[in-house]
Amino acid sequence: MSVISLPELPVEVLVNIFIHLQIGDLRNVMLTCKTFRSLVLHDTTIWKNLSRGKLIIQRSSNTSKRNLPISPYHNYRDSHNWRYGIYKHEAILKHNENYMPWIQCEGEKYLLVTVGSVLKCVSLENKSHYILWKLDVPKVLRGDIRTNDMSRFVQKNNILACGNRDGCVAVYRVNNIREKPTLLKHIEDCHEDGAVEVSAVEVINKHLPCVITASSNSQQLKFWHWECNDAGYDARDITLFESVGLRCLAVDEAQERVAVGPNGSDQPFVLDVETGAQLTTSAPQLNLKRAVRDVQWRDASTVVYVTHSGLLQCLDLRTNEVVYKVTDPFQCSLYCVKTDGRNAIVVGSSEYSRCVLFDVRNAASHVQVICLHNSYLQWEVF
Repeated sequence: MSVISLPELPVEVLVNIFIHLQIGDLRNVMLTCKTFRSLVLHDTTIWKNLSRGKLIIQRSSNTSKRNLPISPYHNYRDSHNWRYGIYKHEAILKHNENYMPWIQCEGEKYLLVTVGSVLKCVSLENKSHYILWKLDVPKVLRGDIRTNDMSRFVQKNNILACGNRDGCVAVYRVNNIREKPTLLKHIEDCHEDGAVEVSAVEVINKHLPCVITASSNSQQLKFWHWECNDAGYDARDITLFESVGLRCLAVDEAQERVAVGPNGSDQPFVLDVETGAQLTTSAPQLNLKRAVRDVQWRDASTVVYVTHSGLLQCLDLRTNEVVYKVTDPFQCSLYCVKTDGRNAIVVGSSEYSRCVLFDVRNAASHVQVICLHNSYLQWEVF
């Protein structure tokens, strides 16, 4: 009578055994041999069974180290750490500002950070966190009390756009994130002849380069576009009478629609990029105490957004109805929002360096709160 050892069993049989194990037992299985370790790491059935009913944060492969695919095990582990607030701090950059700088991650290797009117690119490849380049954006001297700080920036499709509180926007070409960008355009008077700040910027690089700008003190949304070798630029204006100013912008993945967050309302609206036609409407009555602080596309039919009154909401564009609504646990204003495109949403509050994780399947409470309390810009490693 022949005896079959456990590693000799068919993969389907092993998977059927392993799906009944708890996480601690699976760790022990991974320690027995390389075959079992590889199977547990990469078999989706095992982790799909363990993940049932739990918040699993989805990441694209280009955000993983070395651009390698993320194994189901590592995705489960990272999501578990997010849910339970298990992380360590790595100080990246010390700053002396009284506000949190705007930041944008370029995968897990690089970080773009604004400090005043300077944009810095920081390498995250090792613990030294050295600065690859600094960019002091061009400024316009105005006869008022406005600062020259950067209000918002966005980098996508090899175009970097930096909106400034002095009413101008600088546009750069990014050929390699490790190299200092090249200035393409400096538009000095974006809204109201430069009398108001540029509060939001977005980039479209579909057929021709295009930068969209908005101001919290203007009803005009402006589309700035130019030919590749053209020294000038053209502007197209859209006046949005349902607002008293515009706070934030977000272009969808197809670069065909732009979501706009207005002042005076707790709900954004969506425009067609080509025609400027309004595809959805905002709240019918203006309230100067309300404002949409940030908006992001969750998928092709829904957007998520946060408001000055501390609301996080998800709007279904097909019905123009709010399908998810929750309030910040500390009832503070919310300033920024990110989503993985599925169930996870993380928001940043007005309290210094506090973010909150939510699950769209649960409107009763948040999942986790993460706080920082010093003047170092920190990188959370989960």
